[in-house]
Amino acid sequence: MWAGGVKLFPRSFVIYKETADHVMSLTDEALLNQYKAGDERAFRTLIERYSAPIHNLAFRFLRDPMEAENVTQETFLRVVSVIDRIHLDSPFKPYLFRVALNLCRDFARKKHPVLFTDLNSATRPDDGAGTADASEAIADESPPPWERLEQEELCVHLNAAIDALPLVYKAVITLRFTEEFSYEEIAQTLDLPLNTVRTHLRRAKQQLRLRLEKESTPLPSQGYARLNAERGVR
Repeated sequence: MWAGGVKLFPRSFVIYKETADHVMSLTDEALLNQYKAGDERAFRTLIERYSAPIHNLAFRFLRDPMEAENVTQETFLRVVSVIDRIHLDSPFKPYLFRVALNLCRDFARKKHPVLFTDLNSATRPDDGAGTADASEAIADESPPPWERLEQEELCVHLNAAIDALPLVYKAVITLRFTEEFSYEEIAQTLDLPLNTVRTHLRRAKQQLRLRLEKESTPLPSQGYARLNAERGVR
């Protein structure tokens, strides 16, 4: 209905929108409580909230869009199947990503049974492969064509360097710099001590830097600053 050139929405629509906005603003744990109480919209909200991040994470590990889609769907199915056993006094996000990472490991083992070992292992450094978003190392500008070619080459080298990381190192790099997890969230997701997460992240950054330098592919200053900022290196 229109009045004076302004579209008027029925009161029922306004109430529905306010309810939807309220649901979207709830914490993960509150949504899980509502779902347990019978509100299916609450779990749909969780799916909308985390489908894209879970899919992106799975794709970076598996490099296959169909398998990434399968991991995404299976992650939420797994959560539903154990919904009554989920402890709501602990953050849900690290738990959800741990389920997704374990599924990535399982899918990857089927394709590369020799290369993939337990994600939580800190003593077997030669397991796994994957990729992460290299855009963090590239200036957010529109460079001339020759500079774009150089940046595209950098993306290839950076992705290859991340591919070569042990699985647990790639996990901490992806969670920290792509998903922007805190150290505590990474520790909860990977079920590792906080100091171990810090050590893995430091060693992963060292390996990336050494590999890129060995290939004579210097990481732009923005990329080095991002990798080094947390330990005060400039």
